[in-house]
Amino acid sequence: MCVEVPHLRYVVAAADHSSFRRAAAVLNITQPTLSKRIRELEDRLGVLLFERSNGGAQLTALGEDFVESARRVLAELELMENRARAGKRGEAGRLEIGFYTSLSTGALRDAIFTFAERHAQVDVNVTEDARATLIPLLDRGVIDIVVVLGEPTNMDYAHMSLWSERIMVAFPKAHPLAARDFVYWTDLKTERFLMSRRDPGPEIQDILLSKLASPGDRPLIKQIRANSDHILSIVDGNRGITLTCESSTGNVLPGVIFREVRDGNGPTRVGYVAYWRRNNGNPALKQMLDLLHARPGVPTPRNHTPA
Repeated sequence: MCVEVPHLRYVVAAADHSSFRRAAAVLNITQPTLSKRIRELEDRLGVLLFERSNGGAQLTALGEDFVESARRVLAELELMENRARAGKRGEAGRLEIGFYTSLSTGALRDAIFTFAERHAQVDVNVTEDARATLIPLLDRGVIDIVVVLGEPTNMDYAHMSLWSERIMVAFPKAHPLAARDFVYWTDLKTERFLMSRRDPGPEIQDILLSKLASPGDRPLIKQIRANSDHILSIVDGNRGITLTCESSTGNVLPGVIFREVRDGNGPTRVGYVAYWRRNNGNPALKQMLDLLHARPGVPTPRNHTPA
């Protein structure tokens, strides 16, 4: 026995209108065609679904049960069709985003939240991990897009330069420099820095060394195997200072103050870049790339459209 979708549509229409003639008119088919298909279905099922009369067609008890089930099946099919169409447009489906910086504030957080708001049917998942872990996940297709610090260097992937953020220094609230609106790198020469071994700690430490290290003179750095949130709690305990990206300043601790750090040219900034596989055809990724490209300050990307 094979029950086809048109069978279900014809039976439900006939039930709704209590008439084969009116149902056929709504479905834009002839009444003999509809009558034949419903009779065909009844023969396959071995039951009578409608009582026919000159006044119309009324469901039998078995017909009422069948129509109730048919409505559920048709509703589920419509939902599947809508989801498939939405997925093709990038309005449904799944998007996997990898990163290793904070989402407490900043442009990446805003972009993810904006995307989720505009594409409520897309399941957005984020993975926070080191660059050495994220890139292999990207290569295997586990992640759709990775956002990391720095300039584009990995030419094996399509990429887009994104926004930049200021480098901030986190002081204990009682630190003398915390009273200033901003500080210069030279103000920090004698400080004890707490730096994470985890990304993006090594990259920020490289910036620190480029600003303060000189022959025979290096800043005092204590490396810690902990994330930035844990290091901020150590700063809160008045055991040193740390450097962080501007996006981490949303991690508010009562004993920690963030200040912009400058050199003679103004604030020190660090850029972000997004990578994705050139052959990634996920429509949701295309929507995210369009959103990122539209952000102020983001230059025209290379290899923007997934192949």
